[in-house]
Amino acid sequence: MEINDALVTAIVKEIMRRLASGELSFTESGEAKPGKACPKPVCAAPAAGSSPGRKKVISETEIRRLCPASAGSGQIVEIGARDIVTPLAEDYISKMRITVNRIG
Repeated sequence: MEINDALVTAIVKEIMRRLASGELSFTESGEAKPGKACPKPVCAAPAAGSSPGRKKVISETEIRRLCPASAGSGQIVEIGARDIVTPLAEDYISKMRITVNRIG
């Protein structure tokens, strides 16, 4: 990819937009840090086991669908209190630092 004036202008406009909205801020040392734009869970989906009294097996595929890697680490997902998470799903949850909240 060639870096040209239009690309640099687009990047600067996007950074300025994020700074203005509070989505991005800078520390005194000049490091960028996330702002206050995402105070709620990134991956808040309805409880995977929404049927009361039933156990549901949560697979790695379902966790990947709810919390894709492209959204980054530190996401949050809610599952039912009686749901079972497979070992592969647990590995993905651990790797992506996903917080699992059991509801119900």
